[in-house]
Amino acid sequence: MKRWSAFILMLLILATVGCDQTTTTPEHIEAGYLVINEFLASNDTTNSDEYGDFDDWVELFNGKATAIDIGGMYISDAVADLTPWKIPTNDPTSTTIAAGSFLVLWCDKEPEQGTLHVDIKLSNEGESIILWESDATTLVDSLNFGPIDAGISMGRLLDGGNTWGTFLIPTPGSSNEFSSQ
Repeated sequence: MKRWSAFILMLLILATVGCDQTTTTPEHIEAGYLVINEFLASNDTTNSDEYGDFDDWVELFNGKATAIDIGGMYISDAVADLTPWKIPTNDPTSTTIAAGSFLVLWCDKEPEQGTLHVDIKLSNEGESIILWESDATTLVDSLNFGPIDAGISMGRLLDGGNTWGTFLIPTPGSSNEFSSQ
């Protein structure tokens, strides 16, 4: 029942905010929390993972004054996904984001490659990125985006801010503040 409630809430949020480069903004984000900060939905030549693969990725930013372990949280690329990917809890060294820091999740559908490789793949035709708390019903942050060219990322123009822009030079794992295009 909880999962259906979260699904209906997400549909209402998405219907309200539209579907082109928008985010929902729960109240706790305004106070500084964990947000989707940047993403690359079609990575063909930039920012390879530790295996040399050019995979899609999502960057998270911890705007809190304390570290956050995202192990046990859920991520999805579809609002109607009733079984979002659970970020593994077995490696808190990899899944903990220090205060004011960033963490990149590789969206490659290759979780066997490691803790930060999630079982989703982004579409450069546009879709959603949704992050839930470990109860799989409490929304942390979400983004709906439209078509975007290969190799170009989208991110918050100020880390954790509400305004989004595109980056000709993606900045995974580092600040967006001085690199907006």
